Amino acid sequence: MKRLVSLAVCALVFAVTGPASTCQTAIAAQGRVTNLEQQAQQYLHEQKPGLAIPLLREIISLDPGNLNAHANLGVLLYFQGNYQEAIPAMRKALQIQPDLWKIEALLGIAEKRTGDPAAAQRNLEDAFPHLNEKNFQKEAGIELIELQSSSRQFAKALLVVDRIEELSPQDPHILFVAYEISSQMMAQSMLSLLLVAPNSAEMNMIVARELGSQGEREKAIAKYRDAIRLNPMLPGVHFELAEQLRGASDPKLNAQAEAEYKAATQANPYDEKAWCRLGESMAARGDFANAQDAYKKALALQPADAVAETDLAIALISTHHQKQAIPLLESAIKEDPSNIAAHYRLNVLYRSAGRTADAQHEMDQYTHYKALKDKMDDVLRQMRTHTDPQ
Repeated sequence: MKRLVSLAVCALVFAVTGPASTCQTAIAAQGRVTNLEQQAQQYLHEQKPGLAIPLLREIISLDPGNLNAHANLGVLLYFQGNYQEAIPAMRKALQIQPDLWKIEALLGIAEKRTGDPAAAQRNLEDAFPHLNEKNFQKEAGIELIELQSSSRQFAKALLVVDRIEELSPQDPHILFVAYEISSQMMAQSMLSLLLVAPNSAEMNMIVARELGSQGEREKAIAKYRDAIRLNPMLPGVHFELAEQLRGASDPKLNAQAEAEYKAATQANPYDEKAWCRLGESMAARGDFANAQDAYKKALALQPADAVAETDLAIALISTHHQKQAIPLLESAIKEDPSNIAAHYRLNVLYRSAGRTADAQHEMDQYTHYKALKDKMDDVLRQMRTHTDPQ
């Protein structure tokens, strides 16, 4: 029946275009295409792309609008590393059907690797939101991030980083890419600020932060104070100055930190970290009652802060309120299982309460995470030793 329909169509074509031999040629060509498609599929099933490629080329010569042939040819050439020839095939497939997202992403990568970054970025940006295969989404995302960051489009790149980080939050490579983009954004912002406001409070604060990261604590403190003189309400400046004062080797400077933490909470009552540090400062000089108030303010702002919960529990223990401390420590461990201080304190409280098995469990956890922390500290120490100038 199908052949009769084809012959009927040919008769119609003949009336318009020419002799019956033309129809016979078209039917023969279609039969040849069908046979070639079947053979190509067999080769693909047998993982013999080298044999499938010439068949796909022949299909295209006989049927230039064959979507599957263009798409398969493009993909096979791509994975052979023949990007120059893969590109036209994939572009043709997308002309026929534009929503082939994986094909478009592969096209973008091929264009990137053949020196056409503008086209590559357009195609990858178009395809990336529609990809749903985790490993390929990561690969395409990293290629796109490289294109965006090379053209200093860091805000765009950071959005892509966030997307792939959601898929693999513990992937070291993705975390490294996130770090790289953040560092480049910071450098760009610093340069921009240096150009427009070199003597501003903000610039002084950035310079102070850089000095602090390089271990130039005294110079950093001086720069933070310059920033405060220019703008005492600059967000974060009192807290960062207090951090430098707190870590100084001079006890006189240490003693000045608490006033800066107070100034930070006055400038921004919603600064949870400043409330935590203020509590630590008060607790360090034995003022546990006021320290508890500071920790409670911090927890009201961020109830899941394991450090604040642990510090509040320690302050409560110091004022003989052990029962109130236990649920705080249990919550802190739930939020952060690696919290060694919480494990150790909870071990002591459980043992005092006669909960021997629970106490032993907490001691085992403390020993486990303490060993991990010591190992990490040792690695960082070795890294610093290797990178310090001789």
